[in-house]
Amino acid sequence: MILSSTANIIDDNVYDLRGPLGLNLLYSPSEPLIDFVFVHGLGGGSKKTWSKTSSVTHYWPQAWLPKDPAFKDVRVHSFGYDSDWAKGKENCLNIHHFGKSLLGEMYISPCLRDSHTAIVLIGHSMGGLVIKKAHILARQDAGYQRLVERFHTIFFLATPHRGSDSAKLLNTLLQITNSSRAYVADLERGSNAIQSINDEFRNYSNDINLWSFYETQKLKMGFVSTLIVDPDSATLGYRAEKQMPMNANHRSICKFETPKDPNYITLRNALATIVQSISKLGQKTKEELRHRQIKDLKKYLDVPESLEDDLVNMEDARLSGTCEWFSEKESYQKWSDVASEAPRVLWVSGRPAAGKSVLAGYAIDQLGKTEAGRSYFFFKYGDKSKSQLSSCLRSLAFQMACTSNSVLEKLREMQRDGIKVDNDNERTIWRKVFLSGIFQTRFPTHYWVIDALDECLNITPLFDPMLGGLNESIPLRILITSRETPELKKQLLGLGAHQVQHERISIADTLPDLKLLAELKTKSVSLESAEVRAALVERILGKSEGSFLWTNLILGDLSNSHGEEEIDRALEEMPQHMEPLYSRILETMTQATRGKKLAQAVLTWITCAIRPLTTQELVVALKVDVDDHFPNLKESILAVCGHLVIVDKFDRVQMVHGTARDFLLDESLESEFAIKKTEAHTRIARACLTYLTEEEMKPPRTSRPGSTANIATKRAGFSTYACTAFSYHLAKADPLANDVLMLTNKFLKSNVLSWIEVIAQTQNLVLLIRAAKNLRKYFNSCAAARSPLGAVMQTIRGWTTDFIRIAAKFADALMLSPSAIYSIILPFCPLDSAIRNVANPRRGLSVLGLSNDQWDDRLSCIDFRESPASAISYGDEFFAVGLINGRITTYHVTSCQEFKVMNQGEPVKILQFKSRTGLMASCGMKTIHIWDVYSGEVTHRLHVAQRIINLVFDRSLLIAALSKNYFATWDLNNNCFRQPDRLWSEVAGETNPQQGRMPSAVSISIGHRMLAAAYSGRPIMLWDMNEDLYYGECGKKLANGETSTHMVTALVFNPNPNIELLVTSYLDGDLVLLNPFNDQQVESFRANCHTLAASSDGRLLAGGGGGGTIQVYEFDTLRLLYRVKSSDFFIKQLAFSIDNLRLSDIRGSHCNIWEPALLLRDSIRGDSSEGTSTSVVDAITSETKVKISTDELETEKVIFQSRLNCGDSIIQVLPGEAAGKFILSTRQSDHLWNIDGLQEDTRAYSGKLETRKWIQHHQSMLHMICIQGATAHVYAWKDWSKVMSVNLAVNFMGLQVKSVTQIVSSHQPRILLEMSELDGSPETRALHLLKAVPISVESFPTTEAVSEAAIVEKDDDKLPIPEDNTTEEAVSTPLLALQLATLAPSIAHVIGCQSASQLVYLDIKSWVCSVDLKDLSNGFSAYSRHFFVPYDWFAGIRDIIGAVTQQDVIFARNDNIAIVKSGLTYAEVVSMEMENAPGRSK
Repeated sequence: MILSSTANIIDDNVYDLRGPLGLNLLYSPSEPLIDFVFVHGLGGGSKKTWSKTSSVTHYWPQAWLPKDPAFKDVRVHSFGYDSDWAKGKENCLNIHHFGKSLLGEMYISPCLRDSHTAIVLIGHSMGGLVIKKAHILARQDAGYQRLVERFHTIFFLATPHRGSDSAKLLNTLLQITNSSRAYVADLERGSNAIQSINDEFRNYSNDINLWSFYETQKLKMGFVSTLIVDPDSATLGYRAEKQMPMNANHRSICKFETPKDPNYITLRNALATIVQSISKLGQKTKEELRHRQIKDLKKYLDVPESLEDDLVNMEDARLSGTCEWFSEKESYQKWSDVASEAPRVLWVSGRPAAGKSVLAGYAIDQLGKTEAGRSYFFFKYGDKSKSQLSSCLRSLAFQMACTSNSVLEKLREMQRDGIKVDNDNERTIWRKVFLSGIFQTRFPTHYWVIDALDECLNITPLFDPMLGGLNESIPLRILITSRETPELKKQLLGLGAHQVQHERISIADTLPDLKLLAELKTKSVSLESAEVRAALVERILGKSEGSFLWTNLILGDLSNSHGEEEIDRALEEMPQHMEPLYSRILETMTQATRGKKLAQAVLTWITCAIRPLTTQELVVALKVDVDDHFPNLKESILAVCGHLVIVDKFDRVQMVHGTARDFLLDESLESEFAIKKTEAHTRIARACLTYLTEEEMKPPRTSRPGSTANIATKRAGFSTYACTAFSYHLAKADPLANDVLMLTNKFLKSNVLSWIEVIAQTQNLVLLIRAAKNLRKYFNSCAAARSPLGAVMQTIRGWTTDFIRIAAKFADALMLSPSAIYSIILPFCPLDSAIRNVANPRRGLSVLGLSNDQWDDRLSCIDFRESPASAISYGDEFFAVGLINGRITTYHVTSCQEFKVMNQGEPVKILQFKSRTGLMASCGMKTIHIWDVYSGEVTHRLHVAQRIINLVFDRSLLIAALSKNYFATWDLNNNCFRQPDRLWSEVAGETNPQQGRMPSAVSISIGHRMLAAAYSGRPIMLWDMNEDLYYGECGKKLANGETSTHMVTALVFNPNPNIELLVTSYLDGDLVLLNPFNDQQVESFRANCHTLAASSDGRLLAGGGGGGTIQVYEFDTLRLLYRVKSSDFFIKQLAFSIDNLRLSDIRGSHCNIWEPALLLRDSIRGDSSEGTSTSVVDAITSETKVKISTDELETEKVIFQSRLNCGDSIIQVLPGEAAGKFILSTRQSDHLWNIDGLQEDTRAYSGKLETRKWIQHHQSMLHMICIQGATAHVYAWKDWSKVMSVNLAVNFMGLQVKSVTQIVSSHQPRILLEMSELDGSPETRALHLLKAVPISVESFPTTEAVSEAAIVEKDDDKLPIPEDNTTEEAVSTPLLALQLATLAPSIAHVIGCQSASQLVYLDIKSWVCSVDLKDLSNGFSAYSRHFFVPYDWFAGIRDIIGAVTQQDVIFARNDNIAIVKSGLTYAEVVSMEMENAPGRSK
C-alpha cells in the first residue's frame, strides 16, 4: 500500500493553499515510465507554489499534466517543507536539512523505491537549491546509488544559484524582528552555503540534464518593483545547460491562468521533450528490465533453460502438410473458440507411436498465430525434469508470466514478499502460484497444451483438486494428449462431460499423414513406375495400423531394398536389422553363467500371457513356476533378459517390441530361449492351477456372508491373473500332461467355489462363460487320448455346464454378493450337478422339496387359464404374449415378471416391438394398436378393411401385409399418416387385385428389401419391395428338377442382410434351406417343423410342430444343434430374445421360456445329441395347488370333496378351525362352508368390485376380518353377521390390497397392508402399517347392537354397513409412513412375519430379506439380506405363496412345497438411507 500526504479539501474547488509537507503522490498511471517531483521555494508550499489561485483547477501538476497525452506514462509527486519565514517558528533548518528531507522521502517512498523509472525534478527558487543539495548528498552516500542513478533531468525555475539580494534584505528584516531563519541566510548572494552547493554540484552534474528558466519581469513588492533572481544568478553557466527566459516574474514563472498560457506552453514543451527522450531510452530499458525480471522469475520457479527445445524438435519432425486434419476437427474448433460453450479440457488420445507429440507441436503452432497466450509442456518418462507434475506446473506458470504483465507482476510480488514455493510439491505450487496468485489476476484467454500426460509419474493431483476445482470464470483452455490408459480415462472423464471432451486419434485420421511420409521416403526406393510406387505406399499404409514407428522402420529397410522380392520380404518380415539384433541378444544371454532359468521363465510368461503382468504378479507366478523367490525382480529381469524385455512406468513387464515376441515364437528358432507355444501354455496353466489349488484360494471356514473379505485382501496380486486366465492357457495346453489334468480335477473339487467368488467380484460373469468354453476345448482335446467316461473327465464335463448355468440363473445374486456361492446358491442347484458334488458341503442352509436332479433348460412356464395364447414377440426390455381373448401381457425379459396388462379388444394375431424404442404394435383381424410399452397406453389405433397377415417396422414406417396382396404403410413420424397402398402379385405381370389369393405363408425381410409369399398350387413368390416389382420364384426341388407347389406352412428369411438364405417348412414335413435369389436348394430333410423363428443375428433357426418338440438348427447349414420336448401341444409360435440367449414358445394356454446352455456359449460346438435335454418339465401354473400353514406341516387327508358351482375361480380360502367353517372367496362372491361340506351362505357383489382379503381375527377365534377397499369389516364365524366396520385412513386410489399380514410391533397388534396396482401388475406399490386397536375385542359394540345389525343384514346380499356399527374413528393414521414408503419400492412380495416384529419379504432382486419394524421408528438405517431365490421359481406367477416358520422359509413351487431350512439364520446387514418415498420405476 502506497502512503502519501493528502490536501485538506475545503470544498469542491478550493483546498488548503499551501499544501502538505513531505512527498505527495498526485497521479500514477498503471505502468509509469517517468517520475516528476515538484519542489517549491522560499515561502511557498507543495500546492501554493504551483497554483495561480486557490481553485484545484489551477493546480497544474495535478489537474493538467495527467490529462495531457504527452505525460500518460508520468507519475507526478510534489514535495513540501517548512519554508514559511513569515509564520513559521524559529528553527535551525537550512537548505542542507531540506535536501536531506527530500532525499529521505524519495528513498522511502514505495513508488520510487521499488521502481526503475527515470526521475525528473522541478524546483522553483530555493527549491532548485534543495534539489541540488539532495543530489549532492545522494552522490556522496553509496546507499542512495540506485536511486540517484535514476536522476535524469533537473528543471530550475528562477533558482538563485548565486544568491539573491532580496534574501539579504529579508534576512536583515528578520533579524530586526528577532525571528531569523537559517535557510534565508543561505540565500544571500555569496553565502557559504550557496558557494559550497555550487562547488560540489559541478562535480556531480555531468550525467544529468539541466534546464534553467529565468524571470524577465520585475516583481512588485509594496512600492518597489525588482527582479528577485537576476538572469546571471538564475543560470549555472554549464556547457550542457539549457537556458530559457520566461516572460514572467518570480511568482508567475510557475503559476499559470490556463493551459494556453504562453509561459505554461514553454515549460510544458520542455517537460514533454524530456519525457519523449526518456521514453525512447526507456523502451530499451524496459525491455532490459523485463528480461531481468523474466530471468529472475525463471530462477525463482526453477524452470530449465531448454524450455523450447522440445517444441523445436516436434516442429522439425513434422512434415509440411501433416496434422492439418486436426484443426478441422469439430472438437478442436469448438475448444479453441473461447466464445463457444465447449468443455474447458480437450483430451486427445491415441495408441503408442500415433504421432501425438507431433500433433501437440502443431496445435501449439496454430495457437501461436492467435492473439491469445499459450503455454505448453512435453512430458517425457525417464527424464526427471520432464516427468513430474510439479515441473509442468512451474513451466506453465512461467510461460503465462511471459505473455501477461499482470501474471508477471503477481509472481514478482510473490517473489518480493518472500513467498517460498516448494518446487517439488505440485499441490503447494497449485495452491500458492495458481489459486492464490495467477488466478487472482485478470489475464486474457490462455491455452495450455500438455503432451504425453500418461508419461507423468504423479497425475492424480491434476484432476479432482486442480482441474476439477477450476472456476468457470478463469479464461483457460487445456489440450491434453496421451495414451488412453484406464487411469487417465477414469480421471479425465470423471470430471464430467461439461469439463472434458474426448477425441480419439483414429487410423483414418493419421492415414493421410502416413501417406505423405511414405510417399516422401519411398522416393529413394528404386521402382519402375509411379503406379508401382503408389501401390507400395498403399501396402505400407495397409500394414502400418497407424504406427509411425513401424512405418519409419519399414521405410528405412525399403530404402536399402532392391527388386520386388526384397521389397516383399521386407514388408512381410520384421524390419531389417531387427532379427540379427535379437539373435545377438540371445547369444549374449546364452553366454551368461547365471540367470538362464529366470530368463527362460520370464520370456515364457511374457510372450504367452494374455496381458502384461506386473512385477508383483510375476514374483508370485515365478515362485509357483520355478519355486524360487526374487526380491528385486525388476533389476533381475533387466539384468538377465538383455534388451528384449522392458518394465514400463506402470511396473508392467513387456517385450520391447511386438517383433521380439514374433522372433521368440518362431518355430525355426534354435535357441535355448526359444518359446514353444504348447509347452509354454502348459507351463503357465500348471502354475495357475497350482496356485488355484493352494492355501490362498481355499474357501473360508465359515460360510457367513462377508466372511471372505479378509481372505481376499490377503491374496497375492497374481490371483486375479490366475483366476481370469487359467482356462485360456488350459485350452491350449498339452492334453497328454497328466499332472495338469489332475490339477484341473483337484481345482474343480476343492477351490472352485472361491474361484467363482473372485470372478463375481470382477462384476464380469462373462468370464464364467469363457471358462466353460475353454474347459470344453480342453475336454475335447483330452477325450481324443483318454476315455471321456472316466471320473475326472466327467467332472470336467459337468463343470462346462455348471459354469454356464450358474452365470445364467444366479448372475444377480453373485454380482450383489459374491460370497453367496458358498452357502446361499449351492442348495438351489440340482442334486446331480457338479457344484453340488463339490468337496465338504457345509452344514446350514438347505432346500427341501426340490425335485430336479439336473439343470433344466426351461426357466419358466406361464399358464393363461382364461384363454389360449396366440402371439409372442421380444423387445429390448420386455416380451409380450397375446391371447385369443384380446389380452396382451408384457413381462420383463430378465426376470419374466409381469409388467403391464393391455387389451386389444379382439383376438391378438401378431405382436411386433420397434427396436430401441418404447413402442409395440399389436393387431387383430382388422385393427392395429400401437402401444407405449412403459405406460401401457394406446398411442394410435389403425383400421384396415382386410385381414393382416404380417407386420414389420421399417425405421419410422409400419408395414402391414394384407390378405388381398397389398402393403399398407403408416408413417409414425407423421402422426401415423397412411401412405398409398401398394399391390404385389403372385405371378409376373398380374395387376388385378381382385384376382389375388390369400397366401398360406408370408415373410418380409427389411434387410433384403424382399417379400416371400407362398400360395397353394404355386412355387414361392418373391417381390422386390424397393422397386415394387415381381422378382421371381423359388422352392423345394422335386426329383424331376421342377419346383414344388406343395402347401407351405412357414417361411423365414435370414435376418442378416449379408446372408441370402430362406428357410421353408412344407406341410408334408420337409424343412428346406433355399438361396431364393438364384432359386437354389441348399438343404432339405424331414423335420415336421410347421412354426419357424430366426435369431436376430442370423445364426440360429428354431422350429416347432404338433409333437411339442422344439429343434434348434444352424441357419446356414440346417445342422441340428439342440432338441427338447415338453408336451404334446401344438407349438403355435416361437421367438428368440433380442440378445439370442433365450427362446420362447406358445402352445395351448402356455408360454414356455427356455434358456439352453447352447445359446449362452460364445460359439456353437458339439453334435446334436450334446445339447439335447432329457428332462420332462410340467407346466408351471399361475396358481399353485399347494396350501401352506405356518403353524405346522403335516400330511393332509381329504375330509370332503365338493364343487363350487359359481363358474368363478377361487382366489382365497380362509379356514376357521374353532368354528369348523371356512370362507371360499372368488372375485364376484364369498361362500361360507362348514366342515361337513355344506354351503351355509353366499354373498354376491355387483357394481365396481373391490378386492377383498379375509383374515382370522387376531384376538378372537370366533371372528374374522375382511379388508374390503378402505374399510375393515369384522364378522362372526357363527352366523356370518357383521359385528363392526372401521374406516382405514389409507389412500386406495389406483391400488388394491395384495396381502394382509398381522404382526406385533411395540407390543401392540398391527395390520400390514401390502398394496398392488388396481387390476394391473402384481408388483408391490405401497405398504401401510395400521393399528389394530379399533377392531380389537374391546372395541366391539354391545350385544344388542350386534344382534340388531345381524337382523338388519340377514337378507341383504349387498352388505350395507349400519351407521350405528361403523366406527367413525379410522384404524389410525398409518404408522411409519415415510419409512414404509421408502421400503415398498424394493419389495416384490411380503412373505410373512417372524418373531413378532420382523417383516420377511422377497425383494425385487429375488432376495429374501427382513427388517425389524421396531428399528423403523428409530431411523431405519439397515435391513438384513438372507438368501437368493432363483428367478424361475416365481417366473410368471402372479400370486406368490410363502410363509415363515421360525428360521425357515416355505414357498409353493409348482405342485410342491420348497422349504428353505435355516434360511433366516444367514443375514448380511445392508445399509439403506432414508429418502422421501420414491416411486417404483416403470
